[in-house]
Amino acid sequence: MSVLPAEHTVALAHEDIVQPFWSLSIEDALRFLKTSRDGLTEEEAAARLHAFGYNEIPEGRRFTQLALIFNQFKSPLIVILVIASLATAFLGEWIETGVIAAAILVNACLGFYQEHKTEHVLRVLKSYIRTRSRVRRVGREYEIDASELVPGDVIRVNQGDRIPADGRIVFANNFVVDEAILTGESLPVHKVVLAVELATMLGDRSNMIFSGALASEGMAEAVVVATGVYTEFGKIAAFVGARKQERTPLQHAMDRFSARAGLALGILVAGMFFFGLLSGFKLFDIFLISVAVAVSAVPEGLPIALTVILAVGVERLGRRKGIVRKLLAAETLGSTNIILTDKTGTLTQAKMELSDIVFSDEKRMLLSDALMNVDVLIENPEESVADWKVIGRPMEIALVQGAARNDVLLPQAQKKSQRIDLLPFNSTNKFSVSLFRRESRTRLVIVGAPEIVLDFADISLPLRERILQEVTARAFAGERILGVVSKEVPAGYEKLIPFHEHDTKEWQHQFLHYQFRGLLSFRDPLRPTVKNAILRIRRSGIRTIIVTGDHRGTALAVARDLDIAHGENELLTGDDLVHLDRDELKNRLAYVNVFARVTPEQKLMLTQLFRETGAVVAVTGDGINDAPALAVADIGVAVGSGTDVTKNQADLVILDNNFETIVAAIEEGRTILDNIRKVIVYLLSNSLDEILLIGGAILAGLALPLNALQILFVNFFSDSFPALAFAFERGIDDLDEKPRKLEKDLFDRQMRFLIFGIGFLTSAFLFVLYYVLLRAGFDGDIVRTFIFASFASYTLFLAFSLRSLKTSIIRYNPFTNPYLVVGAGVGLLLTLAALYVPWLGAILGITPLPLWWLVGVVGIGALNIILVELSKWLFRKHII
Repeated sequence: MSVLPAEHTVALAHEDIVQPFWSLSIEDALRFLKTSRDGLTEEEAAARLHAFGYNEIPEGRRFTQLALIFNQFKSPLIVILVIASLATAFLGEWIETGVIAAAILVNACLGFYQEHKTEHVLRVLKSYIRTRSRVRRVGREYEIDASELVPGDVIRVNQGDRIPADGRIVFANNFVVDEAILTGESLPVHKVVLAVELATMLGDRSNMIFSGALASEGMAEAVVVATGVYTEFGKIAAFVGARKQERTPLQHAMDRFSARAGLALGILVAGMFFFGLLSGFKLFDIFLISVAVAVSAVPEGLPIALTVILAVGVERLGRRKGIVRKLLAAETLGSTNIILTDKTGTLTQAKMELSDIVFSDEKRMLLSDALMNVDVLIENPEESVADWKVIGRPMEIALVQGAARNDVLLPQAQKKSQRIDLLPFNSTNKFSVSLFRRESRTRLVIVGAPEIVLDFADISLPLRERILQEVTARAFAGERILGVVSKEVPAGYEKLIPFHEHDTKEWQHQFLHYQFRGLLSFRDPLRPTVKNAILRIRRSGIRTIIVTGDHRGTALAVARDLDIAHGENELLTGDDLVHLDRDELKNRLAYVNVFARVTPEQKLMLTQLFRETGAVVAVTGDGINDAPALAVADIGVAVGSGTDVTKNQADLVILDNNFETIVAAIEEGRTILDNIRKVIVYLLSNSLDEILLIGGAILAGLALPLNALQILFVNFFSDSFPALAFAFERGIDDLDEKPRKLEKDLFDRQMRFLIFGIGFLTSAFLFVLYYVLLRAGFDGDIVRTFIFASFASYTLFLAFSLRSLKTSIIRYNPFTNPYLVVGAGVGLLLTLAALYVPWLGAILGITPLPLWWLVGVVGIGALNIILVELSKWLFRKHII
């Protein structure tokens, strides 16, 4: 079928193409779709995109703004407040009702704002990771965003790609697909081009590909028959509809902590309530004060604050080219202490250059043969070679560009040769094979690791030793080497059957006398910032280990340049791993920093072994075979140029392929954990205040120092704003301490001391001060106002000291976090308003405070800062 003329577009609707394409021939399928093997015109593609919409599955039901608002009232403590407000309204206590309602409203607004912000941040970051697809239009191939695919497009799918749309296969080369996401079938499915019976069930339609499935092996071309919600996956997604919002381990841990603390405090508050009744307090008064104490003592804003810290950290990392796909990964990043990193593209620039051709008398012939093994896309072949935009594997791109510099152009080579079959390079075989016809002769070419392809070649032992010596010398100089062998085969061989079945020995035995064509030598320079990044994280207790499929010499040369390893005793190869038992290998993990010629299965095994030693492991990868290792790692890191399956398995995607972005992600994770610790200390440090003050006053037979409205005012209008400001904290501490394990070290000895030790001292001091001042004969209203002002403001002062849990406040500018300055400023202004705005003071039962008493309020805030700073000093000196 010919290509549609550019000035003509074909009206097409979904109902026109609802056909059993699996039972149709390729020609009939193309006819129904009004397209051809050369694809659509751009004009027709644009018209169909307008008609069918983007190739996207609408997200599950999002929380509407109204739903998010109602979600804020699920907290048990807010329910208690609502009950309290209804009770006060019923009793006609309208001032109390209004204050409680205002407190509820403030909490709901803060919670709504932060949850809405978090949802927005994660949606935006998710949009950064876009699936790309190779599509043929008017006979030329392009790479476009998969969302722009339309029915009738002809697409190419390679190993490791996530299939972007439903399609009828028009060409397949050893194509195997994992359709478990759709059919539940655990075994991959071999795909063909032949039509199948009309009654064939979905899982048996071997000539169809389905959106969301993963290409496990080989390659195929298909014509798109359905996109978006019309795909089989889209139909299921539309039926299921709703989604669950993921909660992180930290949130679960804090929920458990809040529940336990709430139970303990509930018992104390209940005891205070009944003892207050026995002491002669009115039922309504003691009920209201008990509710206020319960609400204030339990940090119900803590889960919101934690989510904000995680969301802000994830957003900040996104600006540094690191996309966290799950919030839980942001927590774990801060605990990472080992990075298993590949080499090419992460430590190096992935800008391979063909630097030399050795052991070859026919360099142009060698390059022409080797080009038949590449699977790349040149988007603009009509432009000059220097301006070519080439898409594919780095080594194959380098070969195409290097050959072009030697006047051997890929488009011309492809015109002169008809490729019959291709087995692409993979990390298991470590070679690629092509079968093609050129000038009426059928040739087979193998390109791959020299020590492997030499097994195919019929060469003398001395020459083999010379070649391997050259390979070793160049590898230890940091070069990467490919060997090329070829053979003319009888014309009847039209398929690389033994290779596809991984039976290379059978092929070798069938055809002897492969001719060794030569070696291709490539260089890939290191990224200029990598060495400093590795040194920086080493100082913070993180170990970097190279795990690569490259030659041992190449891997060790890179490791030496980066100061990761220095001698052979720090290196193991894949062969070594085969011969070492598990226990012996685990013992050697402590000092081996380079693993070379490693298979994907061995990479998975190493990841598991390091985790068994108690390490928190981050693993990088780009190919489909890296996915298992990324799945079992604590943090799976996929590079932006990697396959779709790898990105979908990863917790973190680095868009620029740069190792320094991984380092930035770990540092950001450290900052996140550090800020989490600060906000926990801040919110829990005054959790004992109200119980000791109110309970102590009841036991001592004194008037209550705080009323219910004052407690609620402080809890909701004063403390809330600074807590959220800790999410934006960064840059004070050098994150050079050993990584922390979240589940073990979050509540460390220092945090417990600050929360319970300093918190108890402050609470006890306030009560003793209240008792002494009343016994000394000072005016009761002034004393109670003084206690209120001190209670409302000392944590605001304390926030500036808690900006660092280890660095002295005199060593940093405490006012460089503008959010904290504003938050504490708002809290102080509200406190002053309560003291000196008559109508507000009347509502809260507060008397204006004389100036000298204000000095005392500031003094109590300063005293708390001194206590915290003293505790920092004691911990720095390891005295406690």
